[in-house]
Amino acid sequence: MRFATMSLFAVLVCSFSIRADDAMDAKAIVAKAMKAIGAKGDDKSVITTWKDKGTFTGGDFKMPYTGDWAYQGPDKYRFAISGDFGGMKIDFLVIVNGTKAWESSMGKSQEITGEKLEQTLAEVYQFHVLSLLPLVTDKEFKLTTAGEKDVGGKKAAVVKVTRDKKPTVTLYFDKASGLLVKSEMMVKDEFQGWKEVIDEGYYEDYKEVGGRKVFTKMRVIRDGKPMIDATLSDQKTHEKLDAKLFEKP
Repeated sequence: MRFATMSLFAVLVCSFSIRADDAMDAKAIVAKAMKAIGAKGDDKSVITTWKDKGTFTGGDFKMPYTGDWAYQGPDKYRFAISGDFGGMKIDFLVIVNGTKAWESSMGKSQEITGEKLEQTLAEVYQFHVLSLLPLVTDKEFKLTTAGEKDVGGKKAAVVKVTRDKKPTVTLYFDKASGLLVKSEMMVKDEFQGWKEVIDEGYYEDYKEVGGRKVFTKMRVIRDGKPMIDATLSDQKTHEKLDAKLFEKP
């Protein structure tokens, strides 16, 4: 009996050691990515704004658009989009502040609720993960390695990010440069009756802006179909943003 107990103890210790080593390996991959973009582990938070121009495809329609975005980690987010739908100009605003969210279009505003709120908050959480900083500063995040995969013809190291009561986000980092090149997360698609599908984000054409490297092209493939193809510009980091940006419209 003593031998069996000691053997079980040895197996448990070995298993814990392997998991701990794997978590360290995963954090090392993220740390390399942060170094590659010029971020620091002692940064207090991620507060950023940017613009983009591209094409959005959803359901049976396709719309060219321009957008202004703001993100203040961990849970404040805003985007204002202007698009051209069949010759008709459409303006659309979404604001998230903590667990509350609102949308505004064509002069009408309303609070976002139900499954749409769930999905909107998941998107904000994804931004939090993609900022990378919390992955090395917040112990509530659990990181594990998931081997290597090919992304755009190049080898990428894969890291799975989990957190209690949050969706799993899988990150792909270019083996040579260390840069984040892809992400995956299960989402609920509004255009398919909130069906759960996979969302793939591709981050390309990194350039140095304000002392940091940022991706200037982004593609989103949802459920195997193109959803967003955009070029980003005017990326800026901030000490703080006006609180009014995230107030109810």
